[in-house]
Amino acid sequence: MKTSSLVVLALALVCRPAWSQDSTHSLSFAGRTRTYEVHLPPKYNGKTRLPVVLNLHGGGGNAKIARVQSLMDYSSNLYGFIVVYPEGTSAVDKTYTWNAGICCSYSVVMKIDDVGFIRALLDELPKKFAIDPQRVYATGMSNGAMMAYRLACELPDRITAICAVSASMGVDGPTPSRPVPVMEIHGLKDPNAPFNGGVGPNAITKVKHRPVREVIAWWCGVNRCQTRPTGTVTTPDYTMEYYSPGAGRPGAPVVLYALTEGGHTWPGGIDVTPNSGTGKHITSFSANRAMWEFFQQHALK
Repeated sequence: MKTSSLVVLALALVCRPAWSQDSTHSLSFAGRTRTYEVHLPPKYNGKTRLPVVLNLHGGGGNAKIARVQSLMDYSSNLYGFIVVYPEGTSAVDKTYTWNAGICCSYSVVMKIDDVGFIRALLDELPKKFAIDPQRVYATGMSNGAMMAYRLACELPDRITAICAVSASMGVDGPTPSRPVPVMEIHGLKDPNAPFNGGVGPNAITKVKHRPVREVIAWWCGVNRCQTRPTGTVTTPDYTMEYYSPGAGRPGAPVVLYALTEGGHTWPGGIDVTPNSGTGKHITSFSANRAMWEFFQQHALK
């Protein structure tokens, strides 16, 4: 890891404000002890119910890696939401995966019920924290992003909206019972989960990914969006496409950020795999800012 990355990593872990509130929790589910970490922003007072962002680590990761990679504790402090970092399962300690359909590894082989775990976690959270159940969002990196897609399909009554970072969808449905707002942030030069689909040349698990545009088209159908973008923004760093339902039609938006030079990393966060062939780490675009601007527009009814 580069020296500059180590410095930032140390700052992220050690130099937290005195008012930061962090805790680690466990719950028993399906015969296993499952774990998750929680970060509370400074505005948390235990009375006012705050929105929640579930941040799902990538394959082979864990809660601590997700915290460092995404820098989401900082965004939590800035914007005033609670962050929950659930952990997947593994035969090897601290290198966890999620059963997101076609990926990944141990969790898929063992048929781990990760959807059930997240449902149980969401049942438990209100008993410990003042959360707003109408504003629960899910995001994740890579395998965690794939899990966010699965949650949108299978828990649409609990998950308000999702943002997938550096991955496509690994399940074939089911079609959710309501339109779910979806955002995808993906590098055009991602060597692990290729934007155009297939097996990435740098992929650890040789999974054949769906093309990102195929996933966007699927969600546009589910969310009753028009087939062409109703808004487009192009910059040297990215192209943003905004898809929305036709006038007067009920539905939910779908947003795609395609990062021109982006690799398999968390844009605006910390590059935790600088020597692993994961491509260029984008720092000029903040995934956290983009997703929170999107999330805060939506609440369950």
